[in-house]
Amino acid sequence: MKYSRMILLVLMCLTLTGCSKSLPDTYQEGSDYQYMEKKTFSAFHQTGEDVHYFAHGHYIYYMDEESKIILPLCGKADCLHDKETDSEKKQNCNAYMETESTDTGIAYCNGSLYYVELPAFSSPVLYRLSADGTKKEQMYQWADNVRIEQWIVHRDVLYYVEHIYLSEEDKTAERYAVKSLSLTGKMKKPGTIYKVDEDLDVFTVAHPQAYGNFLYFQVYAQKKAEEEITQENYIKYQYLKTFIYNMEKQEVRELTLEDMGKDDVIQGVTFWQGKVIFHPYKHEIDYMEPVTWYIADLDGTNAEVFMEGVGQGLAFLSDGKYLYLSNINMVYQGHDKGKRTYKIYDKNLKLVDTVKLPVEPIADIAIGTPEFMYILEGTGNGEKAPEDETETKEGQEETEWGVSYWDKSKIGSYQGDTFELTDIKYEG
Repeated sequence: MKYSRMILLVLMCLTLTGCSKSLPDTYQEGSDYQYMEKKTFSAFHQTGEDVHYFAHGHYIYYMDEESKIILPLCGKADCLHDKETDSEKKQNCNAYMETESTDTGIAYCNGSLYYVELPAFSSPVLYRLSADGTKKEQMYQWADNVRIEQWIVHRDVLYYVEHIYLSEEDKTAERYAVKSLSLTGKMKKPGTIYKVDEDLDVFTVAHPQAYGNFLYFQVYAQKKAEEEITQENYIKYQYLKTFIYNMEKQEVRELTLEDMGKDDVIQGVTFWQGKVIFHPYKHEIDYMEPVTWYIADLDGTNAEVFMEGVGQGLAFLSDGKYLYLSNINMVYQGHDKGKRTYKIYDKNLKLVDTVKLPVEPIADIAIGTPEFMYILEGTGNGEKAPEDETETKEGQEETEWGVSYWDKSKIGSYQGDTFELTDIKYEG
């Protein structure tokens, strides 16, 4: 009986929470969510074992670190890959995704790549692709009324935002939840981590991130109101919160500070030296007015002052070795009249360099690893450049593209100059 109960507990763990062997709260290369590679909603670049993966258009590509040659991630010898024009035959290519890469992204974990197919008129599907492109398999398919909005993979578990439409007679109700799905073993049943209050009008549940044994996500909503919500009273009804899920304890708590103002909100975290840094956003002050940033343990406790005098519209980005203070968003929005710039700090928070960007993205881009930052060539923001589009004879749109990278070994020598990008063209 004792052994039967133990087996049952193990099965419940795999089924409901997707838990795996306990790992320390440090970054585990190869298995952990690559927080440095995600843009606002998705990741187009992932680092594997001596290889890089890129999602562009409707295909997944790989590039060996040594050869620097970009190829479709498909091991089929008789496949035309991205040169195929027949819509049915495209489906047979292991590198092909029906969903545009900028809408779904890719994730690498323990020798496999994952992506979520998001078709417009059918249910979402999770796919797994082997690191060499020789094997592709469907891992899970959701119900027709489910939409998967944002997702990540961390330590062999898919964490995702579920948006369900519930029809009752002639009206439709919506429900949001954060869920998990184990990617190991045979049992495939999602577990519920957090359900959003049904009394909220939800805009989105966004920005899932993970580090160590903790998951972070944000809820953007407003409280229901009998009066009309206007620009004058919206703060009264706003609901913007950051939550932390402890994977080992299976507990969710809100990230807060004791002395936060009643209208202050925390809009996510940045990972730095095994901790999280963040600041309360204050509506009553301007974007460039200085605020205090805080640093806390991964569970949000033991918060203390991290850095003072930082313009509240600026953003910190981290690659694990360096911390970058970015003004990209503020320049684009016109609040900062300067150039797009990174101030770069080392682990002791010593300012080691200041560097300008050679591209003009409209928002912060994936900062990359301590060695390289990759961008899709042409825009610096992972999007196609319209001027590069041409029409093929078959009437199919074709784009000349490639990736560009910043060699970070030169950090410390720029002193305000612009860093250079090295281009790698996709030769097809």
